[in-house]
Amino acid sequence: MFRTRLGIAGVILGLLVFGGSVFAQQTQQNSNTAAPPQPGAQMRRMRMRRRAMGGEMRGFRELNLTDQQKQQMRSIMQTQGQGSQAQREEMRQLMQKRRAGTLTTQDETRAKELRQQLMQSRQGVRTQMMNVLTADQKAKLEEIIKTRRANHEKLNPRKRPLL
Repeated sequence: MFRTRLGIAGVILGLLVFGGSVFAQQTQQNSNTAAPPQPGAQMRRMRMRRRAMGGEMRGFRELNLTDQQKQQMRSIMQTQGQGSQAQREEMRQLMQKRRAGTLTTQDETRAKELRQQLMQSRQGVRTQMMNVLTADQKAKLEEIIKTRRANHEKLNPRKRPLL
């Protein structure tokens, strides 16, 4: 039994050493060549943003919404999505200009206006969604938000000024 364990440990150690050397060689080869931008990188960033933004909506999932409330929430979100689609597309184009370095001052002011409009739209959606909830659900949601903010502050404390 001791020999079997020793043999297994030896095989695992050998695989780790061999795998580490292969990985080290690959990173050296990859660092010598300039990595071209990956075509799926932008889509991954968009999915990550959506996932992060979905954090707001996750609180609603914990409220035990009725089917009617869920349907109302979906229609509110769908209406907002369709209503702001043109603004979001224009914002994407402005951000592409910014990345390319061709953003003018007029474009900057337009981007600020669009950002403000989209923020107001999101606030309106939040207000509409809160109107769908009962008083108990609203209280529970506020408690969930407070808890999450406290956890966020605990995990990510804000930097203090040096002086």
